[in-house]
Amino acid sequence: MNRIILSSLLALILFVGFAPATNADMAMEGSGQYKGVFSTTYKVIPMQKERLQMTYEAVGLVVEAPADSPFYNSTFYVIGALHAIKGVYKDHSGFIRYTCSNGDNIFATYIGSGEFGVSKKVTYTFVGGTGEYVGIEGGAELAGGKGFPHPTKTDRIGMSVGKVHWKIPQKKK
Repeated sequence: MNRIILSSLLALILFVGFAPATNADMAMEGSGQYKGVFSTTYKVIPMQKERLQMTYEAVGLVVEAPADSPFYNSTFYVIGALHAIKGVYKDHSGFIRYTCSNGDNIFATYIGSGEFGVSKKVTYTFVGGTGEYVGIEGGAELAGGKGFPHPTKTDRIGMSVGKVHWKIPQKKK
């Protein structure tokens, strides 16, 4: 009998002591460094030599975010578009759906500008979420560069780096 009680007690201590962090440990408000990597497929309509219209889809992974943020270990899906003149674009925009580690989603819109192969600046605005993230506010200010070679040579691998900030409203009881 003592063995059963001791074993149960030990199992309980191990479970409580080594259980993974849950979203209960998540900060309702915060900020910090952010880094996301992504793979993009795109469609382009060239307009003579100077202009092009591009639409794209990207899937990615947040590889750096505060451990107590909803973005830690999240993935994302992006749909966006831009119009470039001589490689410069000022009207880059789109929509992002984050899938957080608990399965809930965070939605964001973004606008940006940049120059192909040189740099980009993008501003995200969180516009809502599901489950624990209903009513989330905040956004991110990100930058990116040239990107990386893609194995298919027709798509692109990129990275966005910057700061993220968020506020999740308290649930009404």
